[in-house]
Formats: sequence, C-alpha cells, structure tokens
Amino acid sequence: CACRGPSAGFAHAECLAKMAARDARMTVEGGRVSRWNLCGTCLQNFTGKLELEMRRRRWRLSRRVDSVTQDSCDALTSLARTLIRHEEFDVAERLYVQVERDVPDDDPLHVSAILPAEVGRASALINADRSRDALEILMRIRPRVGLCESVAFRVSYGQNLSAALGAVGRKEEALPIAKDAVELATAHWGHRDDITLNAMYVQAQLLASFGRLLEAKAAMGHVVAERTRVLGPDHELTREKQHLLDSIHEHLRRCRMKPRST
Repeated sequence: CACRGPSAGFAHAECLAKMAARDARMTVEGGRVSRWNLCGTCLQNFTGKLELEMRRRRWRLSRRVDSVTQDSCDALTSLARTLIRHEEFDVAERLYVQVERDVPDDDPLHVSAILPAEVGRASALINADRSRDALEILMRIRPRVGLCESVAFRVSYGQNLSAALGAVGRKEEALPIAKDAVELATAHWGHRDDITLNAMYVQAQLLASFGRLLEAKAAMGHVVAERTRVLGPDHELTREKQHLLDSIHEHLRRCRMKPRST
C-alpha cells in the first residue's frame, strides 16, 4: 500500500496473508473490500508486487478445498486481473479459461463466476492487442450481463466493451457505454474509488481519440491527481496516467498554435 503511517507501507507478505486468512472479510464500504486487497491500517488498496503476491497467496489457499467455490473463483479471477496489470496477459487468459472449465453450465456459480471470467479474459485480450477476439466474447455474453447483480461486474463489462469497440474503430458506439460505466461507478463508490478511476481512464482515452481534448483533460486530470495523492508521483500507475495527460496537453498546445484559415 501507500500507507503514510509508522510502517511507511512496509510489511511482511506472510504476516499480511495470515491476517487476511484469519479475518477473511471486513465490512468496509458494504463488504466489497477484503484484507486480501487493502491495508488494515490506512485502508488503501495494495499495489505493485505486494498486490500480486497477496493474490497468489489467496489463490493457493483457496486451492486446498477440493470443490470449486465462489471464493476459489474470486481468488483466481483476482489473480488474473492483477497479472493483466503486470502485463502477463497469456498467463491471465489461461487462468480465466481454467475458471470456465472448472464451473459446469448448470452450476449456480455460472453467473457469479463465469461471466466475470469472460470479461476478464476479454480484458487480457484487449491488453494483448487482440481487441477483435475480445469484442467477440463481450458481444456473446451481452444478453446475460443483466443476470449478474454485481455493480463492479457491470462497470467492468462496460469499460471493457467500450475499450474493445474503440480499438476496432467503433468509437461512436463506445463513448456512451464508457460514459455510463463512469456514472455507475461514481454513483456507487464516489469519484475517488479505484474502479471509478479505471473507468474514467478508459473514457478519457476515447474522448482524446475523438478530439474532445478539453473533456479528456478534465477526466485525466482527476485520475492523475488521485493516483498522485494515494500512490505518489513516482508510482508506475501514476506515471502511466500522467503520460496520457501529458499527451493530451501536447495535442491542445498544437491545436492552439495552428494558424486560423482566412
């Protein structure tokens, strides 16, 4: 985490994993967050290598149970999402395929586990520059999206669908979907939550590609400010978002320098 307390964000992963296993769930923001995800001191999400290590430990622990459970599916998909952020796209896709293989069609877990796994797999494909394959998956499951009650899932589906549509040139369809995802996330968690910031990032990319640079600048300015506040200016996630904001600023500068036609 980016904890500014006495530990300065440093702790043994082994200790954190034992604490998370012992006190598996905390009622924080409606029970959405667990100790596998956040620091018990500052309530900030784990990031970087610590986040990946915690995901791996949770998955290993869940595999000790013979049957497939919601927790084991959640552990595997959480690990896969983190692998995507670390650009291990092929490994992430294999994990998502494993979830789909482990849960039969008539299992009650099909909606709560398979649909998020399909979206996660699409996300891995988008990041691996295979947006057409991702779009095929997302359009196939679109009629069943309403079966899943999770707001986080619906936001994730929206931002991945908009990203895939934008990547294949269907930007006019993509932008309203991205806007809806941001509004849904903001209404549910506020404008500082990690899910909301990720949705804003996708929306800003689409706005920039449309040439709506002032709107893109406003969205990315907020994302960068929040990443800087929580993670600091030198964190990889902050630098990644700052790069897009700098690019938007440069495009705006060039637009202002262009001579007007007479």
